[in-house]
Amino acid sequence: MKPHRKRPIRWYQSLTLRLLLLFWALLFLTASSGYLLAVWNKVTPEVKPIAEPIRRTLAPLLENELTYLSLQPGRLLTGDYRVAARVLAQGQQKLMMDEFLSQRYRQTMLRFLNYDEPMQMPLEDRLLIGPFEFKGNKLLITRPLKASEWTDREEAEQELMRARSWTLVGGSLAIAILLGIWLIRPIKRMIRATREVAQGSAEPELGQLPRRKDEVGELARALAQTARDLAISRDAQRRLLSDVSHELRSPMARMQVALDLSEDEHQEDAHWQQLRRDSERLNQIIERILSLSKLENGLISLNTHTVDLRKLVQRLADDTLYSHPEYKDRLVIREGDWRELESDDELIRLVLENIMRNALHYTDKAVEFGCEKHGKWLQLYVRDHGPGVDEETIEKLFEPFYRGDPSRKHQAGVGLGLALSQRSALVLGGQLRARNHPQGGLEVILDLPLD
Repeated sequence: MKPHRKRPIRWYQSLTLRLLLLFWALLFLTASSGYLLAVWNKVTPEVKPIAEPIRRTLAPLLENELTYLSLQPGRLLTGDYRVAARVLAQGQQKLMMDEFLSQRYRQTMLRFLNYDEPMQMPLEDRLLIGPFEFKGNKLLITRPLKASEWTDREEAEQELMRARSWTLVGGSLAIAILLGIWLIRPIKRMIRATREVAQGSAEPELGQLPRRKDEVGELARALAQTARDLAISRDAQRRLLSDVSHELRSPMARMQVALDLSEDEHQEDAHWQQLRRDSERLNQIIERILSLSKLENGLISLNTHTVDLRKLVQRLADDTLYSHPEYKDRLVIREGDWRELESDDELIRLVLENIMRNALHYTDKAVEFGCEKHGKWLQLYVRDHGPGVDEETIEKLFEPFYRGDPSRKHQAGVGLGLALSQRSALVLGGQLRARNHPQGGLEVILDLPLD
C-alpha cells in the first residue's frame, strides 16, 4: 500500500490563522459595540410642519411690518418665544443670529432659513420654529420644550433604543449561530466518524471534510487513513487467530489422545501426572485466549432465544456438582425475581460459570446466586463470603491476566475468567461490575437489558 502523502497547509489556508483573525474581530466588535450603540441610538430630531397652536400664537405678532423689522435675535417675542435669527431682504447686515444658539446650532438654523414653509424641530432643550417670512425678510423663533414634549421625546428615544438594541442582539446572535455551525459541524461529523471507526467501519462518513485544505481537512484525512489501517490490522488479526487456533489445537488434541492412551501404564508416575495437569492447564489457557480474542474482534454473535434464567443457573450448579461433589454445601441459589429473557444462554452461562469458578477458587465459603429487577435492567449476581477486595483493585479484576488480590486465597486460574466474562457481557448488551458487599464478601453483578 502506498504511504499517505501529507498535503502541506499554506499559511492563508491555516485554520489557526482564521481562528485568530476571527477572535480578534470578535474582540474588536465587543470593544466597539458600546460606542456603536451609543452613536446609533442618538435620536435624530424630526422636522415637521408647525403646529396649529404655535401658528395661532405667533401669526398676529408677525403681521405688523414695524414690529417685524424691530425684532432682534435674542429678543423676547411673547411668553417663552424668543427670536433666534433674522434675515433681511436688504441692508448691510442681512443675517443675524443669537450668539449662543449660533455656536451650537448654526448649520441647523441655516438649513431652516431655506425652507419655504414654517417648520418645527426639537433641539436638545428647545423647539426651533420657522422661517416666518414677511416681504422677503425671515425670522426663526425658539422656545423651551414643554414637559409633555420632554416626555414624548424621552419615550421616543427609549423606544428607538430598545428597537435598535434588539436588532443588534438579534444580529449578533445570528452571526454567533452561523459561526458556531461553521466551527461545530466538522467536529460533530468527525465524532460520528470516530464512532464508526470504533464499530469497525473501514470507510467512515466524512463528507467533504477530507477535501478541505486546512487543519480540519488534514485531521479528516488522517482519520480516514487510520480507519483503513485498522481494518487491515483487524483482518490480519482475524487471519492470525484462525491460523493460531488451528496450529495450537491440533497438537494439543494429539497430546491429549496420547496421554489418554498411556494413562493405564503411568498412573503411578508423578512426572506423567504433572505432564497431564500441565497439558490440561495449557489447553484451558489456549481456549480462553482464543475465546477472548474472538469476543474482542466481533467473531462471536448472539444466538438469541427465550432463556429461563432460574433453570440455567440450576443446570450450571448441577453440572458443577457432578464434577465437584465437594461443592454441594457451598453453592446456594437464592429466591429472587427470576424470569425469562430473550438472550443467548451460552454466553450468559459462560459469564456466570467464570464468576462462580473464580469465587470457588478464591474462597472456602458459600457462593450465592441471585436475581433482581432494577428499572429496565435485570441483575444477576454471584456473591462469595470471603474477605472481599481492596477498593482500588476492584477495577483491575477485569483486566486480562490479573490474578487477584494477594490477601485473597489463590488456588487456580490464569487471570482471564473475569476479563472474558466482561467482554461477553458487552456482547449481550449489558455490563459486568464488582463491589464489596456491605455484609462482607465480593459480589459480581451482571446487568442484562430486559428489552
